[in-house]
Formats: sequence, C-alpha cells, structure tokens
Amino acid sequence: MLRMSEPFSARLRAATWSDHSSAEQTTFLDDLTRGRLTVAAHAALTAQHYLVYQVLEEAAARWSGDAAVSGFHDDALTRLPALAADLAFLLGTDWRDALTPVPTTAEYTARLREVAFTWPGGFVAHHYNRYLGDLSGGQYVARALARAYGLDLGGDGLRFYAFDGIADPTAFKDAYRARLDAAPWDAAEQDRVINEVKLAYLFNTDLLADLGRVHPDPFPPEVIAQIMRHMNDDHPADSLLICRATLPEPARPAATAAAMSGMDNRGIEFKAVINGVETPIRVPFAQQLTERAQVRVEVTRLYREACALLGVPSR
Repeated sequence: MLRMSEPFSARLRAATWSDHSSAEQTTFLDDLTRGRLTVAAHAALTAQHYLVYQVLEEAAARWSGDAAVSGFHDDALTRLPALAADLAFLLGTDWRDALTPVPTTAEYTARLREVAFTWPGGFVAHHYNRYLGDLSGGQYVARALARAYGLDLGGDGLRFYAFDGIADPTAFKDAYRARLDAAPWDAAEQDRVINEVKLAYLFNTDLLADLGRVHPDPFPPEVIAQIMRHMNDDHPADSLLICRATLPEPARPAATAAAMSGMDNRGIEFKAVINGVETPIRVPFAQQLTERAQVRVEVTRLYREACALLGVPSR
C-alpha cells in the first residue's frame, strides 16, 4: 500500500474539483432547479438516472463477495427502487417507455459495463462519483426541486434523493473516504482511479447538456428582452391597465404609467409609477408557461380581465 502524507481521498477530491464544479454548473441543472423548466424535464433526468443506476447497482451486486470492494457499497445507498417509484409517480404505469438513453447515457452505461465489472478501482470511481454526490450536492438539488415543482422533500417524485437508511450522512461520507484512504492501491492505480472519476464527472456534465438540448429554457434572456420590447413599445397602455387591476381600488388612479421589467414562466413583472414613485409589481400567470406562444395568450387574458374589472372597453 502506498503511504503518502496526503490521504488519497483528499487528493482525489482536489484533483477532480473542477470537474465536479462543471457538472454542477450546467445550464440544464440551473434551469431545472430554478423552476424554469417543467416536471417533464425532471422526469427525463430521473429516467436517465435510472438507466445509469441500473448498471451501477448490477456492478455492486457483482462485487458483493469481494471483501476489498464490497465495503464501499451499503444497501442503504441502493437507488433503483426509489427511482422506479419516482418514475411511476411522475409518468404513470407506463414509465418504462421513457427509458430511452440520451447519447451520453448510452456512452456512460457502456463505460460502466466496460470497467465497473472487472476493475475494482473502476467500480469504486463511478460509485464514489454518483453516491457521494447524491449525499452531498444532490441534497441541494432535492430541496430546489421541491420548491420549484411543489413536491414534498423525500416524498413522491423525490425519493431518489432520500437516504432514509443513513442517519448521519456526514459520518457515512467520512467512513467512505477512510475506505478510500485504506484501499491497497499504489500511486499508478490511484492516478488511474482519479482519471476514471474525472471521466465520470464528464459523463454527468455531458448527460445534462444532452437533456438541455431536449428541454431548453423556453424563456432565455434574449426571448424575455424581445417580449419586453414588444410590450413597452406597442402596449404600454395595456401594461398600465394590468397593473392598476392588481392594486387596491383606492390606489388604482394613482398609477399613471407602467413598463414591463421582466418575466419568468410563472409571472410577469412591471415597474409602475404610483403617486410619482416607481414601484415594482409582479402579476402571476394562471399556470406555469412552457412555451413562448403561451405568453400572448396569458397577457391577453390579464388585459381582458383588467378591462372587465376596471370597466374599460377592451380591444
């Protein structure tokens, strides 16, 4: 066994930190956790996870009789039943029809079959990448998804992120890193494991990029800017009526101007001048929008409802 002043787990983390950060900072994951996408995008990610864990947990079963490797996998980590339950909740009884791999998932699972069944270090590299990530950054993702899509943390649709059998995740991760430090790998083997972890992070980054191409944010900044220009150049009076309708009746005449200042898929924002003071107003949509064409329909609805409330003839 190699003796080094720096534990292998610390060296592994330092060597792969930039790869880890890249995986966490993908546009798709940012859009998903901020609620810019739909539940369908969450279901699509869950389906890709199922395909990956199906192979990874098959590999874990293969190593169950190997004392040097089996210690890394605890039954409390097993994710496949939780993923199946999440998919059944999100997609219904035909959820298996959604198990079509994006290109990177196909490459990822092929790599798992290539290295995780015959090379102990390869199995541990991918096991470390997924499960310790789920116990760490995955918990932030779970909280963000719960807020964004109205799901219960640890409940239906988010069971994948719930590790009910692990009472103390920090202690569990510390024990896992201690096993890494005690693994009987020389310097060359450690470097090989590090490179495989880096590859695993790349697979995860590219997988998220694939999903981003299938489920793009329908309202990127340039689209919002176009909608704002249209509203502010062509419909300033409509914006004022919509804003007045959101105010208490005595304050409505005090609003003298309004301009659209932003929007997302849940509502539209204005800056209204009320008693000479610029005041932000947010008007929620009736439902989460999933495509640009819905904006016109929703703004027209808001305008007509405002006209009816204010007793103003609509166009």
